[in-house]
Amino acid sequence: MSSSRLIPVVFDVLGTCFSFDAATVALTAALGAELAAAGASTSAIVDDWFHSSQRDFTYMSMNGKYQPIGQVLKTSLPRVLLMAGVRPPGNAATFSAPTLAPVFATIPRMNARSSLAACSTAFHKSGAFRLMAATNGGAESTRGLFDLALGKEESSKWAVFSCDEIAVAKPAPIVYEAIWKKLGLVEGERNGWFIASHTWDLFAAKKAGFKTAWVSYEEYIPCEEMWGTPDIIAKDLEVAAQEIVRREASA
Repeated sequence: MSSSRLIPVVFDVLGTCFSFDAATVALTAALGAELAAAGASTSAIVDDWFHSSQRDFTYMSMNGKYQPIGQVLKTSLPRVLLMAGVRPPGNAATFSAPTLAPVFATIPRMNARSSLAACSTAFHKSGAFRLMAATNGGAESTRGLFDLALGKEESSKWAVFSCDEIAVAKPAPIVYEAIWKKLGLVEGERNGWFIASHTWDLFAAKKAGFKTAWVSYEEYIPCEEMWGTPDIIAKDLEVAAQEIVRREASA
């Protein structure tokens, strides 16, 4: 089947396909004593770091000051730590670059979600789908993450769209329109899926014409009174893939 006739499945990347677990481990190693003294949960701090960085990345984009999210993550972490009551080692004014460098070093080698490989295999085995990673992150770093997680042969079957290409952050509507355009699909031809662990991402994707699948391992509950109901609710990426394959086969 030609690629233009394959059903596109678009994936959010950060949080959906890859976790910040390695950053949690690195932060504990770097600031274990300081975290303990503050009675702070390392995983909660890392979650707040990721979510607040997404917020700041989006708010700057809305106001015409787009910055790559990697830079936003590096700028935001010291403030997140201070807001959680964690004090710098030796009562310094802030956290030194060498102290936090091991945490930032985990970003290009984030842990893949355990169901990512099986998900990719399920879609490609069916022969009816083409896959795209659509990320707030950079294209090169995203390609590197998928190479490490899936191997270059499988990873090469994925297309990549980065918000850096248009210098606008998700969930601006123009981003999802740009994704459709990169897929080569115009109005009337658009039949595709968007998979994410963030309901805000899926809300915008559905408004742009995608069918949606939400994986529950990050947000736990979909808050349907705010974001509406995704077409599919799944416990992981593999289950989402299986359900999409089933639905499209019976359509």
